[in-house]
Amino acid sequence: MFDTHPIQDNDQPLQLPPQGRQTWLVTGASAGIGLAVCQILHAAGHDVTGFGRRQAQDLPAGFPDIAYHTADLATSQGCDLLAERAPRRLDRALLNAGLGHYRPLCRETPQAINDVLAVNLLAPIMAAHGLFGALQAGQGVLGLVGSVAYRGAAGMPVYAASKAGLDGFGRSLRSEWQGRVDVRVIHPGPTATGMAMRAGLTSPLAQRMMLPVDAVAAGVIAAMQGQGRMRQRISFGALLRHKITGRAA
Repeated sequence: MFDTHPIQDNDQPLQLPPQGRQTWLVTGASAGIGLAVCQILHAAGHDVTGFGRRQAQDLPAGFPDIAYHTADLATSQGCDLLAERAPRRLDRALLNAGLGHYRPLCRETPQAINDVLAVNLLAPIMAAHGLFGALQAGQGVLGLVGSVAYRGAAGMPVYAASKAGLDGFGRSLRSEWQGRVDVRVIHPGPTATGMAMRAGLTSPLAQRMMLPVDAVAAGVIAAMQGQGRMRQRISFGALLRHKITGRAA
């Protein structure tokens, strides 16, 4: 499931629509949705700069030939590195890095709570702060990748809180940056990535609910390329309808 905001229904196609070469920045680029986004963009001929926690030698086979930087965005040093290594002009910046645990609050540790809030909320705020100039120079779009869990999810309250905070940040920033930089919040539903497995979503039912990562990545890109939308949801129903009609629900 995917949620993006102006705010309107998701009516954009899932295929990659842009014409012309663009400059993109993607965080969380070493795995999951971020990796799939980088692969699609690179194959389409766009210039991509990726940031991720993995060292270059640990990147998966088939990693695209893009500019890649190792950065832990849960730290101030990682956020500083992102601002330093980002292109001076950006068409699109997708802040996708995320961390989550499927764990009730009574079983969380203070460190785990801090880590989730640092990666999912504080890091995007700091990154947006550092990237404003490059996005304004490119009349670009900032994408914040949240989760449908922002509405509330039993068993992962800290994760849900971090994504609800990100949604509120995106709404506020859209108003503040209006006319200079467009802001989108994209809320995917459960996606078949390593993060989902690490979060504990391993039951047969959870696995059946997972969305294919390539389809989700294509939906994220389409949400970033469309006009005027602030929040968008990408769900299994939307992907199924796309297969039938060529449109997203």
